[in-house]
Amino acid sequence: MQRADRQGTSRETCPSCGSRGKPVKPITIERLVVEEARTHAGRTDGFRFCAEPSCDVAYFHPESGARIARSEVRVRIGQKETEAPRPVCYCFEHTVEEVEAEVLATGTSKVADDITEKCREGLDRCEETNPQGSCCLGNVRRAVKEAQARHAGDPAIVAAADTECCCSVAPGEAPEAAARRPRNTGLLATAGAVVSAILSSACCWLPLVLIAFGASAAGVSGFFEAYRFYLLGGTGLFLASGFYLVYVRKERCSPGEACAVPNPRLRRLNKIMLWVATAVVLAFALFPNYVGYLLGSGNPQALAAASVSGESQTYRIEGMTCEACAVTLREQLGKVPGVARAEVSFEQKTARVVFIEGEPRPSDEAIRAAIQQAGYSGTSVASSRTVHIAVSGMTCAGCASRLEARLSGLPGVQAAEVDYENRRAMVTITPDASLVPVLQAIAERGFTGKVEP
Repeated sequence: MQRADRQGTSRETCPSCGSRGKPVKPITIERLVVEEARTHAGRTDGFRFCAEPSCDVAYFHPESGARIARSEVRVRIGQKETEAPRPVCYCFEHTVEEVEAEVLATGTSKVADDITEKCREGLDRCEETNPQGSCCLGNVRRAVKEAQARHAGDPAIVAAADTECCCSVAPGEAPEAAARRPRNTGLLATAGAVVSAILSSACCWLPLVLIAFGASAAGVSGFFEAYRFYLLGGTGLFLASGFYLVYVRKERCSPGEACAVPNPRLRRLNKIMLWVATAVVLAFALFPNYVGYLLGSGNPQALAAASVSGESQTYRIEGMTCEACAVTLREQLGKVPGVARAEVSFEQKTARVVFIEGEPRPSDEAIRAAIQQAGYSGTSVASSRTVHIAVSGMTCAGCASRLEARLSGLPGVQAAEVDYENRRAMVTITPDASLVPVLQAIAERGFTGKVEP
């Protein structure tokens, strides 16, 4: 094991001076190394940067053995230079001499603050301009402390942060491991909000999915409806946490650390994802309120069928929690042989099953089984009957609409449809109801009604 560790370490050290090299990305080699040297090396990936001042090697490849000399790099390598100007920041063109002059004049330097501010604006291009292929803030801090130590007459160099990376690294933790640490807690909170919102509306959409695949939805709506309040509460907490983490919270870190220089691209992505997730959350959280309009639940005219008799049976339904439940039950009842259509009302918690003329009427047990298959329970009420009434005297569609509303509100009337073009009304009444109030209401509106045979 120790031999393997020594071999791994030797592969990371410069073959010329023995200093540990830092990995650089291919883009650094592509942008900063002259073409002839790149061609000779045969590749741009896998190189390491040697920062040893006395070493003439700038980059080396642990596997191929390829070396790139400092003279083959397009820019001056500040760590290896002894004469001015010695670059310390390549993105914004700061030098060691500039830092030292500022320290001599004021006792400190604002170069690091200037770099930090510009990084916040997304103006940095460290991998493309800096020979070490990473942020220069560590180098700047070292230059500041070395200048302060020299001008204070202290021969000892003050311990500075890692010159290789400006990221905050825990003791004993490699920079690569620190880069992999999860920091984007805002997206995690946003994802939690989306999941909670989806589950909170499962009482409506999950039965539809199960029915579509032929599975039983029994008990599904009731289970998720029981926890809907808690799931919506969790959704709100997750979403609020996401907004706090993205817009309010600031990272706890020292000046000059990577967390003090937020990645503008990542912040922009976080905000976009947060608002997209908010739209998704609202869509799912409000799903039970608008699903009926999307699926056409409770619209008798949309459910009308041509070849039906006046026979129907009404059931009182228990267990429906939203308009989607009415759609689920309507689709399930429509599959029963002998059923022409089903009119399900979520508001009234009823289902009216209309039977096909000329076919055997399905049993009450078959209807109840279909209701249970959809995940609800139903009890039959007194059978109703539908009568067709010829109506004369209507002059516009508005007349038909007003008459339909009047007839629907009469005691004993379960449903009423008035067709202006055919001058006919179809009224469904309970067995004990009389047609007299229906005909009187038609006469009160100034029309004439005659029951068709």
